[in-house]
Amino acid sequence: MRFIDALCPPALLYLLYVVIHTGLDLSLGRFGTAAIKTVMGVAGVVILDALCSVELGIVSWAIVATPFLMVAVASSISLGLGIDRAVGSMIVDGFSNPLTGDNLKNRDEIVSHLKQNDASPVSTSSMY
Repeated sequence: MRFIDALCPPALLYLLYVVIHTGLDLSLGRFGTAAIKTVMGVAGVVILDALCSVELGIVSWAIVATPFLMVAVASSISLGLGIDRAVGSMIVDGFSNPLTGDNLKNRDEIVSHLKQNDASPVSTSSMY
């Protein structure tokens, strides 16, 4: 464990990140992906530690922090603009009303059947 004790903080944080993701892949049975992530992760840890050893710790922190910051910014924009709800409703609508040839052929029959039975709509709100 001398190797882990000698790592600089950015390399140690990245090693923890790689161990978590590799463990998740192993638990899901993705052994090939776990092996590739392990090799690439160890290479990344060595590179980050090498940057720290030549007094470029700021660069190491920037390399480690950039993906986390980008995900945070993207999530904030997505939540602020309500993109999740819009995409979610498009996905639900796409699965509930797929535009296939069969549905287009039977659409008139379904609509006329609903009109004849005077069926009430499931919801009167246009927002889901």
